Amino acid sequence: MKEVASIGVKRMYLFAVLTLFSFVKTICTGTHSLWYFITLTVGPSPFPEMVIVGMVDDVPVEYYDSEDKMMLSRWDWQQERTDVSYADMKYLAIANAAHSLKTKLHNMKEYFNHSVALHTYQRIAGCELDDDGTERFQGKDCYNGKDVLLYDVKSYRWSSLVPGLGSDHWLLESYRGLFYHLYQPMCISTLKSYLHQEKSILKKIVRPRITVLPLKRYGGGGSGEVTCLATGFYPRHIEPTMQRDGLPVPDKELIRGATLPNGDGTYQLRWSLTVSHEEMKERHRYTCTVRHISVDNKLDITWESDPGPGAAVISGVSLAILSATLLAIGAFFICKMRRRGEPGCSGNVQEEEMEKINSATEVAKAEEGDIEA
Repeated sequence: MKEVASIGVKRMYLFAVLTLFSFVKTICTGTHSLWYFITLTVGPSPFPEMVIVGMVDDVPVEYYDSEDKMMLSRWDWQQERTDVSYADMKYLAIANAAHSLKTKLHNMKEYFNHSVALHTYQRIAGCELDDDGTERFQGKDCYNGKDVLLYDVKSYRWSSLVPGLGSDHWLLESYRGLFYHLYQPMCISTLKSYLHQEKSILKKIVRPRITVLPLKRYGGGGSGEVTCLATGFYPRHIEPTMQRDGLPVPDKELIRGATLPNGDGTYQLRWSLTVSHEEMKERHRYTCTVRHISVDNKLDITWESDPGPGAAVISGVSLAILSATLLAIGAFFICKMRRRGEPGCSGNVQEEEMEKINSATEVAKAEEGDIEA
């Protein structure tokens, strides 16, 4: 029971960590990334003191906590790698991270004069690899959810976001060489290994399905909302846009939701546009458009706005006229056929029926004229 409870706590903590850092970055098309989310907790807490979660793109691949002191991985890199020092480097990096975070957490508590309570110090560090071979390393530290340290990818330097902690300059400079010469090459090497071993998952491409949802009308003013849904796509990065009569709608007018996971490993995204009552009457054509790595150029679906209830009535009257006309033509041919085969269909009967149909047609035309007036 204790092991089951421990696993449950770890899963819950993993979910909390991933939810916390879900805002970190949207990876561009053609780019893969390896991110490590490190959380140090000090104070009364049911969670391990330190937890590390590694993610390639949006797939969790590694897990470590300070209780078990074991790096769990989707891929057994300890057996695949022939160089014994690779495993040692992994655990050396973990030890350095633990020492660094504890030191910084202590400094932050003293600087902000925080008493003994629950505090967290978190680090987001990782690398990106473009399809053209471009490499980048990024990192950021947070204390109790506030950014305090940032890694500049251009200068390869750590800079403090807390003005009063300038005394840490020598420590930040010592980290510069460590990250540039050790962590960044190891991160890129690990990312390439995962992309090779897990290519069926990490390099899969699934084309999105686009749907225009039923128009949502607001009460009172007659305005509405055009909503587009793209679902079933992978990888996660997608660029949604909307066009009005072939012209792009400004991004500031669009309401974009969050990219959410589906149960099958794909993603979905909604974006919408508020349409005024006047626009609804102007009969615009709205096009939902997306750009995705699975689509050569772009994929779009078009929807035409409702012309309004007045036009619907006019269309109904026109339909009545058309029906009456077709009925007249049908009656004429039926009577003509009966005159050939059955003497009972006289010319007088035919004339009476035609007069009734013509009368109904005139009434329908009069009603249409009243509506237009």
